[in-house]
Amino acid sequence: MNRVISLLQKMRLRQIVTSFLVVLTFLVSTAFDVHGNQLQAQAEPVTPEATKYKTDSGDDQISIKQERIKENAEKSAKLLADEGKQVKNQAVESTQDSGKNLFDNIREKLNLDEPIDPGTKKAVEQLEDTASEVVKAPQRALKNAID
Repeated sequence: MNRVISLLQKMRLRQIVTSFLVVLTFLVSTAFDVHGNQLQAQAEPVTPEATKYKTDSGDDQISIKQERIKENAEKSAKLLADEGKQVKNQAVESTQDSGKNLFDNIREKLNLDEPIDPGTKKAVEQLEDTASEVVKAPQRALKNAID
């Protein structure tokens, strides 16, 4: 009985893995266009109207696409350069204006001009005492161990 159950589980796992690999192969082949233009219908034009629209070959389309890609790349590079100059100018202007106010903003946000709360002072003192006790305890233990 155990053999039958384990065999069924192994078969189920095999089926799942196989179907996963088939789907993965299909998705990868379509994503990378492995088949190229083979999936397109290739037929000669029959009517005279259709012969007017017939293209010579795929080479013309490839060269057109290459030209478009080059043009788009040049436009993108120009836009990025212009945008970079604008960002640089804005950064220079903002640092010149805000450089003076930077410390004032920090002082205001952190409330550095206000006095320290007495409860906070007490808590800091307690922490200092506890820290000194923590440091001194091992030292005392070493002294006692040596004596």
